[in-house]
Amino acid sequence: MKNVIFILIMLFPATGFLYAQTAAELEEILQIQTISYGQAARFVLEAADMASPKDTGAAFSFATERAWLSKKAAAEKPITLAELSFLIMKAFDIKGGMMYAILPGPRYAYRSMISRSFIQDAADPAMTVSGDRFLLILGNVLNYAGGELVAGGKR
Repeated sequence: MKNVIFILIMLFPATGFLYAQTAAELEEILQIQTISYGQAARFVLEAADMASPKDTGAAFSFATERAWLSKKAAAEKPITLAELSFLIMKAFDIKGGMMYAILPGPRYAYRSMISRSFIQDAADPAMTVSGDRFLLILGNVLNYAGGELVAGGKR
C-alpha cells in the first residue's frame, strides 16, 4: 500500500494534482472498496483542472449537466469502469477511436481506455472500481495528459 502511495506521489506533482490533494486524501481513496459517481467526479474534475469542488455533490452536478455521466447515475451509487472511462475521456478531452467518434459513450470510451493501456489487467466494463484501481487509472491518464500537454506546448 505504501508503495502505491509513493508511486502516486511521484506521478501527480507534474500535473498539479497532488498539490490539490493531501496524502491523507489519497490514503483514504486507497481504502475505498467501491468509488461512487460523486467521488469519481470530484477527483477526476480536480485532476483535469476543471474545478476544485470539495463536495462530491457539486462535482457530480457539474459532470451530470454536461452529460458526462449517465442519466441513471446517482452520486452515491458505485461507478462502473465504462462510466468512469467516459467521464475521464470527457474531462481530459481525450480523443477515442473511430467508433467512439461515431457513438461517444461509456462502451467505446472503455474500449479506448483499454487500447491506450489506461486500464490494465483483466477488466469488465460493468465492474465497479476500487479506490486503488481508480488512482492507478487516473495516474495513467495524468501521465499521458501531462506528456501530451508538454509535448503540445500547452503548458
